[in-house]
Amino acid sequence: MSKQWQRKLICSGISSAAALIPGLVVSGAAAVWSGAASAQEEASRVMIEEVVVTSRRREESLQDVPVSITAFSADSIGRNMFKGIEGYFSRTPNVSYISTGSRDRKELSIRGVTNQTDTTEALVRASTFAFYLDDVNVVSATANPGVMDLERIEVLRGPQGTYFGRNAVGGAVNISTVKPDQEFFAQISGELARYDTRDIEGVINMPLIDNVLAVRANYKYYESDGYIKNINPVGGGNDSEYEYGRLSARYTPTDRLTVDLMATTSDEVVGMREGVPSGVMSRFAASLYGNVADPDGVGFFPENTDRVNFDRPQDVGSKWELYTAKFEYELDTFSLVGITGYIESDTFLRGDIDGSSQDLVYEEKPISRESFSQEFRLQSTGNDTLDWTVGVIYSKDKGDIVQQTFAGAGGLFGLPENFQITSTVGDNESSSAAIFGELTWHLNNQLDLVFGGRYTKDDVEVSQYRLSSGVINGFVEDETDFTDFSPKVSLRYALGEDMSVFATVSKGFKAGGVQLGASFERADFDPEELWNYELGFKSELLDNRLRVNGSLFYLEWDDLQASFAVASTNDQGLIVFNSGIQNAASASNLGGELEISAVLSENFVVNFSAGYVDAEFDKFTNAFVDGALYDLSGQSMPNAPEWTFGGDAEYRFTFAGGYDSFVRLEWFHRDDILPDLVAVVRQDEGFPFQVPSYDHFNLRAGVETDRFSVTAYVENLFDEEYYTNAYQKAFLGGLHVQPSYQTFGVRVTMRTL
Repeated sequence: MSKQWQRKLICSGISSAAALIPGLVVSGAAAVWSGAASAQEEASRVMIEEVVVTSRRREESLQDVPVSITAFSADSIGRNMFKGIEGYFSRTPNVSYISTGSRDRKELSIRGVTNQTDTTEALVRASTFAFYLDDVNVVSATANPGVMDLERIEVLRGPQGTYFGRNAVGGAVNISTVKPDQEFFAQISGELARYDTRDIEGVINMPLIDNVLAVRANYKYYESDGYIKNINPVGGGNDSEYEYGRLSARYTPTDRLTVDLMATTSDEVVGMREGVPSGVMSRFAASLYGNVADPDGVGFFPENTDRVNFDRPQDVGSKWELYTAKFEYELDTFSLVGITGYIESDTFLRGDIDGSSQDLVYEEKPISRESFSQEFRLQSTGNDTLDWTVGVIYSKDKGDIVQQTFAGAGGLFGLPENFQITSTVGDNESSSAAIFGELTWHLNNQLDLVFGGRYTKDDVEVSQYRLSSGVINGFVEDETDFTDFSPKVSLRYALGEDMSVFATVSKGFKAGGVQLGASFERADFDPEELWNYELGFKSELLDNRLRVNGSLFYLEWDDLQASFAVASTNDQGLIVFNSGIQNAASASNLGGELEISAVLSENFVVNFSAGYVDAEFDKFTNAFVDGALYDLSGQSMPNAPEWTFGGDAEYRFTFAGGYDSFVRLEWFHRDDILPDLVAVVRQDEGFPFQVPSYDHFNLRAGVETDRFSVTAYVENLFDEEYYTNAYQKAFLGGLHVQPSYQTFGVRVTMRTL
């Protein structure tokens, strides 16, 4: 086996953090290492490589940071063939996602903490998570940026307000791209897969001025016919086209100054919101079409897993651009860092929304967003006693919408074609200013004490009105502001060179806002607050051939923001639609995580992760769901699977002709969920509101040299039939569910030496 493959082998394991009790380390070691006594002879040759993370805005060893983190290196990202958040979230304990139609229409969950509000429809996305790409929060544009030419992906669990801002209540995703360097490099990859799927990626790195200036360019084009077919003559289905590009430059005029510039663009269009009819009517759809769903020539899930019938084209997707500039100037004892970010984005949903062969209703829903941020921070360097960071940041987000719903030619309620049924016009703006800092005090060689905090002031402005059949039935134009201080205290104690324990208390904050309420009058909603109490450990055993990390946590959540949406018909028989955000009184989440990575031999690596969470509303007596009030106190929270598991096993060997080769088996499990508040209310009805648990297996095999690699794969190896989400729309065939599917393909990569 070549040294290159040995290096890739030992760093391919998923690097992560936190969970359970030190005794579990011993039992985990025994379980993984049973029958491997002779492996001690190989310990000096093969070990788990140290993983470097930047979760505290400085390069540190994963094992030294008192934060629960799962980190994926560049090799691990490539080996898992991640294409988006659905890949690395499935390999992280206590995380989940649901999708409602396209790459960017994802709702995330970490430790049962999730957006109870629909961030895909919000004009200014106040997400429960921070999503950073090279130190800039991109959540206003996307929750799923392209996975291409990345140095590292870090998933941080628990509130991360100090470094990642006011909306990092549940956690943060921190992505670092590969930066330009002074070595010429070029790589091109091509992939062919089922459903006539084609994926092309290219990377080129060029030094322009020796030791001063280098540039790096990336491009990706993806196209697929999709796994869902529209049988209607209008054609279509969930065919998709996706382009992603990035151009970056690194300028180093002196040994002390580094300047990084980057421009990124993303453009995705999908032919429909992915899903097939369930046959179970939403209450709004039942009020329009009756309680019996129409099979409409395609039938219902599970008999129908890949067909729809709609007679007017659909499009759903997004386009966004990101521009960043970062400088870092190093002095003798500290460094000065400045980061500027600017984002423009457009998301859209247009075309048929009755989901049937009857032309009843169609929609135009474009949302435009704009975001600017400026951050400065000072950081210590090279101090053996104190590590400190202080910073300030200002950000401004804008969003506007002109949503319109029209009657089709089918004569719904006797309305003429193209009659405007409802419309929402809005223009929202949010600005935020914050000061933050963190101090790590190394009291001695064993004990570290961490103090951190962030003070934030948010200003929210809203201008919004709604129309039904041309008549304004709600208007608000106002502003409000919120302030918050979110502290953090951590204690880390090293039990030796290979094991440490930590305890953390931290707070997360999510701003409130102004909106139209259920009575079409101004209705403010309060900020969310979340306190996190956590105990964890990190360990590397058996001469660094085994890594076991884990944590236990308890979360207290107050004034949780939950979305409501209600559509009805008024006395004149016209459709009236309203949506907004309400505050749940309180919720609590209790759980733990365990992650194991082991090098069993020079050729064999295994990884395993497990997460458990019990998440429920403690008190929610005023839940406004489907036009009625419910008491959801004591009910499980949406999108919060009780158990999540993941694992992989990879074996490497030499193939004919001396090629380094591998076989890799991957597995993940997600417990059953209730996808939204409607499902919580109607869970006793079973399908499709209770989304069952499922297991998913992938198999990959390939060969690689220094110049090329070839990988063949099958995803959903056993062609398991399940669905991951059920969502509501005005569908004549009932709620739609997003079905599983099997795909297989081959990927070829060529690169320079």
